Amino acid sequence: MPAASEPSRGDATDRPPVTHPPIAPAATAAEALALAPAEAEALAVEAAAFAAALPDPRARARYQRLADRAATEARVPPDLLPALETMLDLVLQTDRGPTARQPLRSLFARTPRGHALAIQARQVTRALRALRGQRLDDLRLAAGPGQHTLTLQTDHCQLTLELSPRGARITSLDAG
Repeated sequence: MPAASEPSRGDATDRPPVTHPPIAPAATAAEALALAPAEAEALAVEAAAFAAALPDPRARARYQRLADRAATEARVPPDLLPALETMLDLVLQTDRGPTARQPLRSLFARTPRGHALAIQARQVTRALRALRGQRLDDLRLAAGPGQHTLTLQTDHCQLTLELSPRGARITSLDAG
């Protein structure tokens, strides 16, 4: 117990609980994904540009269909959800990136893959909150192809977190 003159290290009970807005439901393979006007406009532009850059005529036609549906119907049919996820995954990772990045990020979050990543991030955040009040002794970040590994050493445990395009996940937790 700290002396009266020492500042508190901040137990979890000292802080108000952190609340997050609920994760919006994702589209499923059986239903179309409705688009907000900004999403439809951004998707139509990006999908058309993406389609034009593809050498394979079948792939080009698939992404042009995605652009057309976004522009004319403001929706993504179920059979085009995997193509949407693939395209957004690629265009949102490039340095050039789309000019309308925020509507496309919002759209990605509502896809099945985006929804799964959001749930995974919330689970990791919940696990990291268990470290509140512990003294942080060491932090190490290791970089590798396509992923980073963050190791946190506290006075009670060592936690290793993997960060990659597949999401964030705790790969080890050693107490003691």
